[in-house]
Amino acid sequence: MSFELLVGPPGSGKTALLLERARELTVRGARVWWTGLPGQRACFYRRATEGGALLGLEFQTLQQVYYRLLAHARSLKPLVVGTGRLALVGEALARELGAPPSPGEARLFAGAIAEAKRFGLGIADIPAGDSEVERFSGVYAHYERLKGEAWDYDDFRREAVALAEAGGGPTEALVEADALMVDGLRELGPLDLRLLRALSAGCEVWLALPEAPPGLTPTLLLPARECPPTEVFEAPNPVSESRWVLRSLKRDLAAGTDPLDLAVIMPEGESVAFAALADEYGVPVMDERPGSLADTVPGRILLELLELPEYPTASRLLPIRELAPLASAALDAGVAGHYALALLAEQHGLTDSWRTWLARLEVPEDRDAWARSLVDQALAMAGEAGQGGVMSGELFRAHALARAKEAGRVAAGAGFRPWWVALLKEASLPARVRGGVALLDERLASGRRYRRAYLMRAVEGAYGVGEREDYFFPEERRVALASLFADEKARLPRRFEGRDRLLFVELRAVADELVVTYPLADQGGPLLYEPALVAEATPRPLPDVPAGSRLELADGERYRPLLSAQPLGEASLEDLRRYDECAMRFWLERRLDTAEARERGRESGERQWRALLSELGRKPELTPDRLESLALHHAWAAGWLAAHRQLLLTLRFGLLLPDGGDGPRALLDAAGRQGSEATFYNFRAPGSVASREDAEAWLDERWSELWAAGHMLERYRGRIERVRLIVWPILGEPIEAYPGGIRYPWKRIVSRRKRAEAALARFYAGSIAPSPGFRCRACPVRDVCREAVE
Repeated sequence: MSFELLVGPPGSGKTALLLERARELTVRGARVWWTGLPGQRACFYRRATEGGALLGLEFQTLQQVYYRLLAHARSLKPLVVGTGRLALVGEALARELGAPPSPGEARLFAGAIAEAKRFGLGIADIPAGDSEVERFSGVYAHYERLKGEAWDYDDFRREAVALAEAGGGPTEALVEADALMVDGLRELGPLDLRLLRALSAGCEVWLALPEAPPGLTPTLLLPARECPPTEVFEAPNPVSESRWVLRSLKRDLAAGTDPLDLAVIMPEGESVAFAALADEYGVPVMDERPGSLADTVPGRILLELLELPEYPTASRLLPIRELAPLASAALDAGVAGHYALALLAEQHGLTDSWRTWLARLEVPEDRDAWARSLVDQALAMAGEAGQGGVMSGELFRAHALARAKEAGRVAAGAGFRPWWVALLKEASLPARVRGGVALLDERLASGRRYRRAYLMRAVEGAYGVGEREDYFFPEERRVALASLFADEKARLPRRFEGRDRLLFVELRAVADELVVTYPLADQGGPLLYEPALVAEATPRPLPDVPAGSRLELADGERYRPLLSAQPLGEASLEDLRRYDECAMRFWLERRLDTAEARERGRESGERQWRALLSELGRKPELTPDRLESLALHHAWAAGWLAAHRQLLLTLRFGLLLPDGGDGPRALLDAAGRQGSEATFYNFRAPGSVASREDAEAWLDERWSELWAAGHMLERYRGRIERVRLIVWPILGEPIEAYPGGIRYPWKRIVSRRKRAEAALARFYAGSIAPSPGFRCRACPVRDVCREAVE
């Protein structure tokens, strides 16, 4: 087999040559592993399949290559994930110090341990030094003992290299492919290079880099191509820059450019504000930054609760319903802190609630039960806000409690909360992005290429690889990187190698057409552009681009949808209630057949009782034979059906009142009559209603039953003197709302009648005007309506 090294600057055609070779191999039935960075996967597959499918081509990261080599050799050990490593280092530090460390201090040691292992330094290889180096060696040793037989990511690399270099035998490192191609990397470490050279004994290995590693001679040296055309524009400030780029993107999309051919590159940490602004312009962006548990809705709420005792602010009070008035008062007064909030709580009569919540957030002895209750509280608050985030509640609960268990190994009491917060922020989630314009930082843009890219914030210091001196081992105790490739002696490389140069070259070759922008100043003062990114181009002021947002128009009018009357069909009173809340949502749910419209009231566990209720209402009357059949087909409810057999046989199901006319019509689950008394029933999910207060609260949210009571009392005056309303949970007992029944049309009944008649008039007119408000947050059609954006 062979080891081939392709060297050439970014944009010189290395990927094209490797893809051509991969096609040749796959056409012959060979398998090819293509190795790159995780963020390159989707772009690579899109480029590789432009000419059709390539059977046998598989993209993998280097970490996946290590894993598969070890899995084939059956040499795997349990994996210590990122949060696990931080927790173990924290526990090791606690044993070394005799007290729990801060998460920041643990991160410092975890990073140093990872670097030492990445360059082959075991505990015995740590050179002697000052007291801090000795402390590092002690923490390193404690960490390895606590880790035991498990492996972290660097152990996987070390073991894979050792396996590949050993060769032969039943546990040899075998690449399950005919060729291994490594592309899209800016540099390669000594251990990774040793692995690839060892694997080349059993398969064809191709490595593409912008510069040859020290001591290696390139198989093929590709010359630099002509630099793509670059335009450089200066903006007055970052906001003007962002708005201009968004207008330009909207122009590009309107001209027919595929969103996947466009990219926006900006420094890490600035994409959140840009993505929020993109909604105003209607530009679809896909932010590919990996998230964490803390980025989910329940995760953010959980963090607010955990940080509230130490840092009480108005924003951290907002998720707590009982303390929302206190949060509003704090916002109005512009204050924060324990003393100020306690004073405001006393002024607003919220002292008991404030103290109760502070006590509830203190960590008790039964930490596990407390953590479970807090996670459940966060999930409930997220549900009330109508937002569930990117993962299911059960999955979030499992991950959050696992992080709590890790935090418990390091600290207890008040120190437990900051550690739990740190691990929630550290627990990464895979990015699930919608299609659109790629929104990247310099790390995610590495090894990718686009038709047109906008490189923003091109000012001094904004972009770089983060070269900085180490806390434990300064530069004078390190060696040049080239010497690590010359021999296999375990040493640490210098931190300052001028690697920003390769990054700048890569960024300038990221697209066929590159637009570089930078602000002349921000809130901190004047800014200077980065010469390596601007190169020979002459900066110019931002040119005019057509408006991309309604807010940019001179008339200042807010967006209003142009809506014509629409045929809406028929509607029951409950349909009218939803229509009255928002006609646009009602119409779109019917037109688009949204999942929420199909599954309303059919969450997990509700399908069974809904099916039973549907069969009950299939015919108006329930006969003994039908009741027996229902008990047979719904064995889970057979006991309930038998217990209430006599009552059920007397009811009329699926009653429509009135049964004719053009006015509002109520669809009732069931009804019964005894003399001058009528009874209306509404069936609910098992266990959902437990008291008279629950029953009244549920009927107050509906229109049908109260409206029907008023209709019966007026339409059949003298014949019907009282109407009883029953809420009946399946598998439970009937619960009467409003004891004593209804003998005359209450004010609430008259109010519902007026609202129903007004809504029906608009309904027959075909009006679909939206009613924006807080309900828009949980609306499934808000992206179609667009009213919520305004």
